[in-house]
Amino acid sequence: MPESVEILSPHTHDTIHGTLPRRRAVGLKLNLDSLGALEDRMPKRCKLEDLAVPYTAPISTSMAPPAAVRVMSPSELSTRLSKSKQTVLLLDCRTFLAFNNCHIQGAINVNCTDRLNRRRLQQGKVNLLDLVSTKDGKDMFRKRMVKEIVVYDDHTDDLTKVSSDNAMHLVLTALLREGKDAYVLKGGLCEFSRDNANLCETLIKETEHRPLYSPTTPALIEPAIETAIANQILPFLFLGNERDAANLQRLRSHDITYVLNVTSHVPLHFESQGIKYKRLAASDSGQQNLRQYFEEAIEFIDMARENGGKVLIHCQAGVSRSATITIAYILKHSLLNMIEAYKHVKHRRTIISPNFNFMGQLLEYEKSLNQGKTSRILKPKVEGIDSPL
Repeated sequence: MPESVEILSPHTHDTIHGTLPRRRAVGLKLNLDSLGALEDRMPKRCKLEDLAVPYTAPISTSMAPPAAVRVMSPSELSTRLSKSKQTVLLLDCRTFLAFNNCHIQGAINVNCTDRLNRRRLQQGKVNLLDLVSTKDGKDMFRKRMVKEIVVYDDHTDDLTKVSSDNAMHLVLTALLREGKDAYVLKGGLCEFSRDNANLCETLIKETEHRPLYSPTTPALIEPAIETAIANQILPFLFLGNERDAANLQRLRSHDITYVLNVTSHVPLHFESQGIKYKRLAASDSGQQNLRQYFEEAIEFIDMARENGGKVLIHCQAGVSRSATITIAYILKHSLLNMIEAYKHVKHRRTIISPNFNFMGQLLEYEKSLNQGKTSRILKPKVEGIDSPL
């Protein structure tokens, strides 16, 4: 050891601040002779299996949740909810607008459909509670004694087809990251609502004094709805509202001799004047199964076309129900996909906005056509739907 060694106490740090890095220890040696034999001094090596804390591999934000979650059928969920709503936590990962339009009773909306929230959730910068869209929802999320968590969207029935940036994928991954198991509702809200309308609810109130207002359409386009008149979608097919259906002069100006009425309340005004009618008693709601009418509606439209007539398809506002039937007709008679058929109609009648339930049913119909479960009619070719826009 050197002849003199300066010992610094912790209290001398302030007085020598800035000088310590300049000091050097020269010729320092450790005398280990007094510590005994070498074998007495060597510590035992630590084995990984002897560690008290088990090793757990981190969950990657890119992991695919379909392999780690279970599927619950609508009937199973209905049974659980009938027994006790307090033990099931329902997470609705659709848009806030879709949630307000219709959702399962007691569900909490997790708002991760916009790009910013998706990115923050994917990066682990927020948890699911942060994305619950209402104060009441946050309170329910915190306080509820949950035994099972069920996640749903509009119509997912095949988890292997859920993309990594899909809202449901992100919610499921976040749940796994938080150490929570979850079920996915097979078929989403569309399938659940068909047989369980009593377990669904809407936060949007119907308006009594706006006869052409569609509750599923954003209020920003309401003035356009109020002033809209029938639009020609195909050479023989017009899409309109209840006002068009009640205007005989307008019908005759378009040579319309067939009317497909997709309401339960609008009268069949001009049967005595020789106009042929068909009524589909459907409502514009998240519980309505409109797909059940697609084939008979298409047969009626084809009858008009084959007889050289023109047909008006209408509902209350010409926005949701009648637009859905029109899109289904184009899908039946072309190779367009649902988005292309939607754009075709939207280009000619800009105010259309089928509700989320109907959009899901159109996707199911497209899938059925693609799989051959429902036959397409490509001959004779229908004019006006040659190619996508």
